[in-house]
Parts: sequence; structure tokens; C-alpha cells
Amino acid sequence: MAPSTHSMIFASGEPAYAVDRDGTIVAWNAAASHAFGYRSPEAVGHKCWELLQGQDTFGNQYCSACCPMRGMATQHKAVNRCQMIFRTAHEGRQRFTVSTLVLCDTRDAALIHLCRQEPAETREDRTPAGLREPGRGNGLGVLTPRERQVLDHLSAGRTTREIATLMSISVPTVRSHVEHILNKLHAHSRLEAVAIGHRLGLH
Repeated sequence: MAPSTHSMIFASGEPAYAVDRDGTIVAWNAAASHAFGYRSPEAVGHKCWELLQGQDTFGNQYCSACCPMRGMATQHKAVNRCQMIFRTAHEGRQRFTVSTLVLCDTRDAALIHLCRQEPAETREDRTPAGLREPGRGNGLGVLTPRERQVLDHLSAGRTTREIATLMSISVPTVRSHVEHILNKLHAHSRLEAVAIGHRLGLH
């Protein structure tokens, strides 16, 4: 791994680990050992999805060999912050807010994940209440047809400008639709909105 990448991950006080383009963990800092309960020798060299078994906030398996974050990284696209539930060695599963750095100029590492562990009092079920009401379990009707169309484009990894061109609307209008989608799905990022949309069958 490039020394600059090594310095970035180990200088951080946040739990952090780096993966290569195949999803193999190539760096793991002391804070990650404390938060996840795995020592560096137990983590480095393993596939991230096999070790941490990341889930979305609804408990669906999210981490896999076909990781959307790594897919975005290969296209040199920014990855928005999201919430994930990871398997730990000492407390079962815990919720983390994950910020991801995309590395475009290193050979060995593709992504660095900075994982902020949430306090215990905030780890309640955050499923939007309206989506848990009887008869609305699939979430249909929560988003307008136009918003669902925007969500489809987000799922395909398209940028705001690309969506505006394809839908023949302005960039500010796309941003407004995205804001409404995030609010209605109680999502913190576009990536989380896409994951929730998959869970609810919205696209």
C-alpha cells in the first residue's frame, strides 16, 4: 500500500479500514480493532463483506462481492455518507455511520471507510413510521411517480446533471426531487435512499 494511504488511515482517530478493488482489506487501524473487536491480523487479507457482513438499516444484506461502493470507485465517483450495521466480534451487530474516501491514484487501495460508531441510545429502529403502517409495507405511494423515476436513475448511478438531461428538467428540480426522496425515506444520503428503495420495492 502507498505510504500516503497508510498514513491517512492510521492517523485517523475514527475506526477506519481500507480495501482494494477486489474487496480485500489491506489496512486496519487501532480504532477499528477497538470498535469491531478484530485485531489487524484477523482483518487484513480477508474480504470485507465476509468479515463484517454489512447490512442496510433494514437488516438486509448489503455488503457483497458486487459492492456498489467499489463499483462507484472504479468510475471515480464520490460515495455519499450512509449508515450500515456491521457484525462485530464482541457485541453482535452495531450501527455505524460510514464515510468513504475514494482513492483514484493508488495501486493497492480503492476505498477507505471511516466508521463512526453511534451511541447506544441512538440505535433504535429508524424505519419511517409511515412505511410500517398496515397495508403500506411495500412503500408504494410514498414517492410520487416523478420521484420514483429519479430514484431509478440514482440506482443506476447517474449524476444530477445526467438525470436532468434524461428527464428534460433542470438541475435544481432534480436536486429538489432528491431532497424530497431523502426526507420521505428518512435517508441520510443518496446511497442509503437507493438501499431503502430496494428494500421497499420502489425500483
